[in-house]
Amino acid sequence: MHQPIRDYLEDYLRGAAQGIPQGFQAHLDSCEECAQEIRLLEQHSQDLRALRTPETEPRAGFYARVMERIEAQQASIWSAFLERRFGLRLAVASAALALLMGAYLISSDPGGMPGSGPSVVLTDTSAPYTSIQPELVQQQQRDAVLVNLASYHE
Repeated sequence: MHQPIRDYLEDYLRGAAQGIPQGFQAHLDSCEECAQEIRLLEQHSQDLRALRTPETEPRAGFYARVMERIEAQQASIWSAFLERRFGLRLAVASAALALLMGAYLISSDPGGMPGSGPSVVLTDTSAPYTSIQPELVQQQQRDAVLVNLASYHE
């Protein structure tokens, strides 16, 4: 079905000729596909009207009452948390997440704990070198620098 027919289909089936443009009827005359669909829809519409009886008509205010009930039953996001199964699953998932995050924080960053920063090895260079050989002092200083470099954490 083409767009000009779709735009005014309800008005045509309802019988409101004053709201339908002249291009609608011209399109129906020229397009056999749309004309066939309109004939089928008219037949369905007549069949449905034949089924309608005064007893099947809803009482006055029916649609307003339905809309009021729908609006009253609209749940907020917080009512989902009050549902027992969902709330239980959310609590278990939150506890598992907190446990995993705590374990990760404790095990992954030892530099963040007090007293676990880089260790500094100092050598006393003010002592007289009489009893210590100069090569030994240089070796101790190199070792101290290597230990400082190896234990450095950003």
